Amino acid sequence: MIIESLHMKNFKSHQDTSIDFDTGISIILGGNGAGKSSILEAVSFGLFKQYTSKKIEQLITIGQKRMSVEIQFTSHGRTYRVLRERSKTSSKAIMKIKEGGRFQSLVSGDRQVTMEVQNLLDMDGDLFLNAVYVRQGEIADLIEKTSSEKKQMIGRLLGIDSLEKAWKNIKIILDRYKEEKIRLEGRIESSEGLKDEFQTKKHKQKELSIQIKDINLKREENIIESDLLREKKEILDRRSLEFEKSTTILKSKTDFLEQLEKTKKDLDNQLSEIIIKEEEINRVKPRLKKLEVLKNLQDRIKELKDLQKDEKKIVKIQDDIEHFRDILNENEQYYNDYSRLDDEINNLQYAKDQFEGSRVLIQQYRERRSKVEVKINQSLEKINRVLEKNNQILSTEFESVEEFQDHLSTFKPQLEEEIQDASESIQELKRELSNLQVKSENLDKPIKELERVKELCPICKSTITPQKRDELITDYQSELENNHQRSEILKEKLKGIEDKKKNLDTQHFRIQSINLGILNEYLKSVDENRQEIKNINSNLKELDEKMVILEKIEKDIAQNKSKLQDIKGNYEKYLAARGSLESLGDYEEHLSGLDEIKASIRELKKKISILMEIAGDSMENLPGEIAYLEDLSKKYQHLMGEISQKDSLLRRMDENQRLILDTLEELKEVQKVVEDSKYNKESHERVKKEWELKNEELMDLSGQKQLLVGQLHQLSDSIQTIKEKLNSLQEYETELKNLKDFLKLLNLIRDIYGKDGVQKDLRNLSRPLIEEKTRELFEKFNFEYSDVRLDEDYDVTIYGPGGESSLDMISGGEKIAVALALRLGITQVLSGGSLEMIMLDEPTIHLDAYRRQELIDLLKRMSIIPQMIIVTHDADLEDAADNIMKIEKEEGNSFLAES
Repeated sequence: MIIESLHMKNFKSHQDTSIDFDTGISIILGGNGAGKSSILEAVSFGLFKQYTSKKIEQLITIGQKRMSVEIQFTSHGRTYRVLRERSKTSSKAIMKIKEGGRFQSLVSGDRQVTMEVQNLLDMDGDLFLNAVYVRQGEIADLIEKTSSEKKQMIGRLLGIDSLEKAWKNIKIILDRYKEEKIRLEGRIESSEGLKDEFQTKKHKQKELSIQIKDINLKREENIIESDLLREKKEILDRRSLEFEKSTTILKSKTDFLEQLEKTKKDLDNQLSEIIIKEEEINRVKPRLKKLEVLKNLQDRIKELKDLQKDEKKIVKIQDDIEHFRDILNENEQYYNDYSRLDDEINNLQYAKDQFEGSRVLIQQYRERRSKVEVKINQSLEKINRVLEKNNQILSTEFESVEEFQDHLSTFKPQLEEEIQDASESIQELKRELSNLQVKSENLDKPIKELERVKELCPICKSTITPQKRDELITDYQSELENNHQRSEILKEKLKGIEDKKKNLDTQHFRIQSINLGILNEYLKSVDENRQEIKNINSNLKELDEKMVILEKIEKDIAQNKSKLQDIKGNYEKYLAARGSLESLGDYEEHLSGLDEIKASIRELKKKISILMEIAGDSMENLPGEIAYLEDLSKKYQHLMGEISQKDSLLRRMDENQRLILDTLEELKEVQKVVEDSKYNKESHERVKKEWELKNEELMDLSGQKQLLVGQLHQLSDSIQTIKEKLNSLQEYETELKNLKDFLKLLNLIRDIYGKDGVQKDLRNLSRPLIEEKTRELFEKFNFEYSDVRLDEDYDVTIYGPGGESSLDMISGGEKIAVALALRLGITQVLSGGSLEMIMLDEPTIHLDAYRRQELIDLLKRMSIIPQMIIVTHDADLEDAADNIMKIEKEEGNSFLAES
């Protein structure tokens, strides 16, 4: 299988990422957390719906409702495309195949698509991950891990760990079924005495049935006798009921007659009382006619007094209005003066507020000027200290920075020129000394040669005489001495020039420490601060002018406030009088009201005069007379209420007399019925007693029967329970036999899944295949080794020119090659030898720098697998890549930044 493209939409941190893959080595590069590994997970999800999140909903980008993954790949020469979509509540999957340049639908649905991919690639999702997906650290683990750890890791890749897990899980199942076996054996053992108990209770059930039958016969006989007594009793009961009813009616009628006689007497007494009250009403009624006249007179007198009070009140208000008007006239001028002064004060206060900030500003400016003056003095002191130090360096006595700068601008270039001249002279003298030294060495060589070989010329190699030899030696020595003398002169001159240059260098070094920039900064700071003081003084001048105006305003305000205080009392009198006038109302309205009240008083006095004539002597104690007549009126009303019941009382007396006559007739009839009755109470009581005794005997038989029936039911339930237990016992025995057979089968299956079963067979079967594939792959790296072998624990042994070697005995690069070949060999075996693509997740992790570089070099030379996809944050792997894709992440969104 070769992956051609992958498109992720809202998959984890990838909102919309499309990647085109090619053959060769493709590097997916990015920092930790950038979303690289999500690409490999998207491949696994697209093909097999495999994912690492706890819930599939966690694959959807946070804040989104739906995600999708579309992967296009080739297999067996055909091109396929798989699309999987997922929301939080639904899913969709479709697989298409390319036919004639267009994609045609092949299957749809999650399960159907997954099955089609498994059939096409001949592997399921787990096998795909183990075969094609090389996890982080697996290559390093194949080098660094112990034998048991490597064996466990390879077992996981081969799926052997699932067999081990099954072997362990079967033990849990075995223990559970063994517990069930012990439980069944206990139940069977505890049920051994049930059969004897069942027979005993069956015999007891038969005895109880016979006893119940005997009791039923006795009850039937008693029921017949009881029925006869009951019929006789019911006849006597009816007679007793009739006798008691007649006797009760007789007593009731007699009592009712007595009550009627008593009522007749009471009604006669009430009628006598009403007649007396009628006579009293006739005496009171004439006297009540004067009450209305007296009450009317009393109301008019009260009304007259109220009007006279209102008259006095209005007169008082009119007097107050005239008084307050006088106060207003007296203080009106003061009121006007006060208002005018108050307005002037407010205007002056507003003007004062405009200038009030000037005081604060003056204080702030003065404080700021003091601080700036301090800074100027500090800067001048620093300038003087620096200038004094620089004068000491140059041995000068300049008092101004400008003079010092002018001197330094001339002195420094001259000094540098002198240093340059001295350096050139030194170099010239050193070259001349070097030449003299070479010449001396050239002269010294022939002298030594002449001293060693006395007959030959050291230059031309011709024969010479002793005289000539001595002459040559003398000439060479003379020239050598001249060179020596010249060298001494030059050395002395060189020393003098070097000492001079040293002094010049020292002086130049000291000049280098002179920093005119600092002086300029200090001067600049002084100029700026002086300019600021100038600005402050200008602002203070303007503020002083404003202060003159402010002081005049404050003086005017004080004078006006003093005047205001002098007339404040008159002003307040005016305000109080005006407020009082406003509350008293209009004078003319009060005058009109007074006229109306006086007219009403005159009219009212006329009415009172007329009423007084009618009242006569009663005027002497008008309230007492009214109170006496009102009490008399209440008594009259009370008597009228009582005599209003006279008609009703007469009707009741007639009705009571009629009832007395009717009751006397009814009493005669009831007495005749009682006399005609032939009821015998003693005979009746004897029959009732006999019937009750027979019922008690019958009840006792019913109780005995009920008890026996209860015992029988309880015994039947117990027999049924024992019967069910016996049936269960038979089921338990059958279940126990089946369980023992099943335990034998489980033990057999567990042995098959154990280390010595299928696990061992699978290792023995896969190890030679892995060894063969590893050998084939390792040979392609062109190392000088002839063979690679794997033992039962998958420890590696290699054979080369030096013989047999373990992993610990070979170089780091060779170890990486063996680990990579072993991992790819496992992949080849798992994929059936048709591996076209492999994915590596951070292959360099846990490797040191040397081994990481060795792995990169191996990957560069690899042409074993058509397509290799590597996810990494290691930028060094770019050297081994045919295609590079860089993944970046911004604000939680991963995207393809460069490819």
